[in-house]
Amino acid sequence: MSIIKNKVYFTYILLGSLYFISKLIYYIFGWVCFAGLMLGLIASVLTILIGIASFKEYKKAGKSIVHWLTTLGPLIIILYSPLHMTMRLDIPVFRFPAEKMSILLIFESLAIAQLILSILIHKEHNEIARVSKSKEK
Repeated sequence: MSIIKNKVYFTYILLGSLYFISKLIYYIFGWVCFAGLMLGLIASVLTILIGIASFKEYKKAGKSIVHWLTTLGPLIIILYSPLHMTMRLDIPVFRFPAEKMSILLIFESLAIAQLILSILIHKEHNEIARVSKSKEK
């Protein structure tokens, strides 16, 4: 099965690419500094690599570390993004200007969507492992 046919993995990887694309758009408008753009690039590359590696482990019976990274990656982004922005802007999160708050909301929304997809990935992997174990018996 190709990665495009498996919609959960494909969507996870597609959302990963949106981290950088959204930061690039904001960078073009001048609302994000270069460090923020690089943060988007790092988040994008890591989540795409995690998604691809997790898909390669898709058919195996045991749960690999990569499947756990599909959950850990978005959790780190959810926790780190407001912290990073607060430290860079030196103001509390709820006092951000509108454009900065929209950047944060986009990043957090993408991470939450990826977190939901990672739960679906775990469910799907559990079903495959259960079917493969029943075939062995």
